[in-house]
Amino acid sequence: MSVGAVHAIQPPLSRAGSRTRRAGLSTGWTCFAACLAVYLGAAAFASFVDPGLLGSDGVSRVAIANRILFSEDPHLGAIGFVWSPIPVLALLPMVALKGVFPAFVSSAFAGTILSAVFMAGSVAQMAGLLAEIGVRPWPRWLLTATFALHPLILLYAMNAMSESGLIFFLMLVTRSVNRWLRSGETGALVATGFYLALAYLTRYETAAAALAVAALVALASFASQPGPPRERLRGAAVHVLIAIVPFAVAFWGWALASWLLTGQLFDQFSSSYGNSQQISALGLGGQLGPAQLLANARLSAVWMLSLEPVLPLALVAGLVVIVRRRDWRALGAPVVLGAVVTFMTYATIDEKIAPAQIRYFIVVIPLVVVAVGTALGRGGGMTSAEGSRRAEGSRAREVPRRRRRGGPRLGWVATAAAVLAMTGSVASGLLTVASPADNGGTAYAVRAIVDARAITPSERAAEFQFGPDRAVSRYVDSLHLPPGSILVDDFIGFIVVMSSDDPAQYIIPSDREFQQALASPAVWGVRYVLIPQPVGLGKLDAVNRAYPGAYADGAGIGQLVKTFSGGYHWRLYRVPQTG
Repeated sequence: MSVGAVHAIQPPLSRAGSRTRRAGLSTGWTCFAACLAVYLGAAAFASFVDPGLLGSDGVSRVAIANRILFSEDPHLGAIGFVWSPIPVLALLPMVALKGVFPAFVSSAFAGTILSAVFMAGSVAQMAGLLAEIGVRPWPRWLLTATFALHPLILLYAMNAMSESGLIFFLMLVTRSVNRWLRSGETGALVATGFYLALAYLTRYETAAAALAVAALVALASFASQPGPPRERLRGAAVHVLIAIVPFAVAFWGWALASWLLTGQLFDQFSSSYGNSQQISALGLGGQLGPAQLLANARLSAVWMLSLEPVLPLALVAGLVVIVRRRDWRALGAPVVLGAVVTFMTYATIDEKIAPAQIRYFIVVIPLVVVAVGTALGRGGGMTSAEGSRRAEGSRAREVPRRRRRGGPRLGWVATAAAVLAMTGSVASGLLTVASPADNGGTAYAVRAIVDARAITPSERAAEFQFGPDRAVSRYVDSLHLPPGSILVDDFIGFIVVMSSDDPAQYIIPSDREFQQALASPAVWGVRYVLIPQPVGLGKLDAVNRAYPGAYADGAGIGQLVKTFSGGYHWRLYRVPQTG
């Protein structure tokens, strides 16, 4: 069976399908431009007015890009291999311009710009997908708007986190899978593989989507091809390889790069800062009992329903429509997104991620929009053969359709009801992101936007989560030290380093001389050591691991100079100089 076998079974898109694709492209660009303007404004607000909206992981990626270019030992290997590389690599052009505009780094503006661009692209892809599956213009615009303006989507379009990139590439995967299922275009299958690779290099949970795509392509290819089972299996294997090889290259290529530079294939698991180590430091994980598993499952369900109250109804409605039409190809997009949601639900229940946060369920939002679009759509992307068959009977069916009482009216009522239900998710989402129990300290910043009088002074202080570390950075800058003078682990001290006017004065773990300096600070010429309180993630700090008790009494490192309250409660020790 040839690679292009699907073409013989499912001819290329009809002219109507081509017009639908062109309309989707036009709609997508309009959505991208409008959303980018809104999201960039929100990004500037988060960076310069209310940094409590920023995500710490997103800011840390700006710090990583900064250390690649401006640390005491700048090199690309400083990217680290615990997390995926694209969210950092995409920042490098803007971070390189910090000499012209320091706020790209100091205010993490580069990160918020990137999240705005990615999320605007996600909205454009959603609009295009809804057009391709046959959703009428006005419900398509409203569904796209409920996605674009969902409070969690809006928050992650401005807070520098990598969720926006994840959703963008997942939407590209869903569109290309849908196109292949509808038309059999080999190019769409090739695109699926490359988008999966890019998605994996953005966030690791894409591996779940890759497995779903492999299964989906195998089943669809096997079912659609003629001939004996052996030939059909061979054709299905070829199609799976086309879709998965780019992902496999990205997976093993990134692992090989990690092995060459760190000696570990999967640094995200084996590193001292990896996911399992963070879980352990926070007192999570281990052997969970039934009660804890049930509590975690309940929390996952509550979070998903808080973000999208219509989740069960949307999934059922979409499935009913698919079964009624016997249009199994429409399962493509929901299956891809649903695989990621399923994996994140499992990881949360079994405490494989730390700490469990509502952001891990953000893919529920595009999943519900796609499910509602599937229920409202007309099964877009017809092949030319399907178009001809429908055209032959259209005149015969025209009069009976007009005579059906309430048929079209019932369709409009169902559409209006679905869209109204979706807009309700925006209100529910706002309550969720403004709840500290669900959204942590960021909730205070959200509440302050809605009503500044709604938060107490202590909550206002909690909103400015990076303030204490920036105060440490300002104090160190006031010492006017030469390069390589201060030893600090920027795993949790990234704000201290990235906020500095001179990051080269710090020796950090990505510097190739860090281990020698850590072992013999005085001999290496280190003048000061910054140590965080050894609680929570502070236990993973390299200095605390190398010198137990150093935070309390110096452990022979040097003399206490200053204690900084708030944040990680840093202590600065002066190292006695030899010679």
